[in-house]
Amino acid sequence: MRDEDRYRLAPVREVRELAERAQRGELAGAVDSVRHAEARLAAARERVARARTAVQAALAARDAQPTAATRALADRFAARRRHELVAARHDELRAELARDDRAGEVDLARRSLARARADREVIERHFARWRDDRRKLAERRED
Repeated sequence: MRDEDRYRLAPVREVRELAERAQRGELAGAVDSVRHAEARLAAARERVARARTAVQAALAARDAQPTAATRALADRFAARRRHELVAARHDELRAELARDDRAGEVDLARRSLARARADREVIERHFARWRDDRRKLAERRED
């Protein structure tokens, strides 16, 4: 059995390594979540662009109507298109907020990973110091 393995803090080091691995997994999940949120945001922005184009086309068609009755029908159609634009814009804002929330989760996961790595490094430095002390003690005993 290696001397290092007999040291009583070896289980602590293993726990810190497992915590770091878990934090890396959480970070990967958060980054993936942000990617999906960005894709949903891009789709929402595309819907808003299409809705704006539809509103402009409906307004142009309304203005081209020769009679009051057909103009009234075209006006109602343009109003429906405006409502669709408002709904698409709301969806876009919700997608943007969701993406921003996910980005916050990524920042939190990065900080947690940095903390886990720092904890592991503290243990590793402690082990290195302990091994150096053991080596120096052994050298003194040999002299």
